[in-house]
Amino acid sequence: MTVYPMSHFSRCFLLGFASVVLAEGPSQGADPETPKATWAAAEYGGRMPARGLLLESIKRQGTGYVASLAGGGTAELTLDPRLQEAAEGVFDAFHIPYAGAVVISISDGRVLALAGRSAVSPELGPEELALQDWAPAASVFKIVSATALVSEGGLNANSRTCYHAGVSSVLADNLVDMPRIDTTCATLAYGIGKSQNAILAKLSVNHLRPDQLDRVGRSLGFGRAIPFDVPIAASHLDVPATDRLEFGRAAAGFWHSTLSPMHGALIAATIANGGDMPAPRLVERATSASGHVIALPSRPSHPAMSPAVAREVGQMMEFTTRMGTAKGAFHDKKGRPLLSIGVAGKTGTLSATTDKGYLGYSWFVGYAPIDHPQIAFAVALGNQSVWRIKASYVGRRIVEEFVNAERDRRRERTGARLLTASR
Repeated sequence: MTVYPMSHFSRCFLLGFASVVLAEGPSQGADPETPKATWAAAEYGGRMPARGLLLESIKRQGTGYVASLAGGGTAELTLDPRLQEAAEGVFDAFHIPYAGAVVISISDGRVLALAGRSAVSPELGPEELALQDWAPAASVFKIVSATALVSEGGLNANSRTCYHAGVSSVLADNLVDMPRIDTTCATLAYGIGKSQNAILAKLSVNHLRPDQLDRVGRSLGFGRAIPFDVPIAASHLDVPATDRLEFGRAAAGFWHSTLSPMHGALIAATIANGGDMPAPRLVERATSASGHVIALPSRPSHPAMSPAVAREVGQMMEFTTRMGTAKGAFHDKKGRPLLSIGVAGKTGTLSATTDKGYLGYSWFVGYAPIDHPQIAFAVALGNQSVWRIKASYVGRRIVEEFVNAERDRRRERTGARLLTASR
């Protein structure tokens, strides 16, 4: 069992780590000096308040949600009531110690759900649990490594390597060829779907330089402020440049990176959107205290990778729900799909010993439907010693509600057309 000191987790401010121990996935380090996103009033022509939206004021109004603006005024929000309430409902029903979720419309960046709940610290909400990088990125970082292996290393989903062990750790012998014990050979896609650490670490040390992985990570938003209607903490990334073993561990998701649910959803959206990261937005319409309409900023999408690379990585993520670490959440005991649409995703799991006791992290990021992506999402959970649920279960519930809502909207449109035709 490997234990790392609190200094490795100084950015995971929420839980006050004393030490961490490895479970399935990695525990990542952090740097308190990583720059955070800042609210730029200039984006709104200097007319928006310095802090902008007050997330603690979000409330349901009519068929949508509204929030107050600092200094007066009101914002109508992009939140979808069914998706927002689906996420919050699961968190409340299972009394999750720490939980955050974000759902994004891929085509235009509208934030459809922004949820944060804590059964042990009720004062925490979406500002802390959906927008802060309070959790290590864990095996979700394998998406970044797979992207780099394709774009920089020249590999593809079917690139193979032979390996041994690597289920819950990466050791020095996992990085070298050992024909006597490397009796299993599998593809990069298998490594993503099964979250196999040895595959990702070995391929990365053999086909990537640290600066290449770092560059891809920065392109996918690590270490940079993501423009949004409220501040988003910049996810931390520290790629070891001289230690081969630590580089392999970082590539597999062990330490060295943190992630917020918002950023996780944006990474999934980037893969689904052909390599362009949508610009997230939460405000649909804003009015000042005097009733004047406030101009909203126009934020462009961010090209993070080529469409070809995005397609290749997306194919790997499909394995996660079909035969990998999230298969159980999306299929019944007989192997039958629980949803009528396909979902691509990536899990991440680790455990930590903190000053609050044991904490088990669970991640699931993904998008749906596979054949025509419309939503991307991320769920991060912090469970105590008795696990409540996994993040993949919450992800399935979110997609399930999306499917049901789309079905109901189609029925309403059909009914309206029939009514009009009968007049």
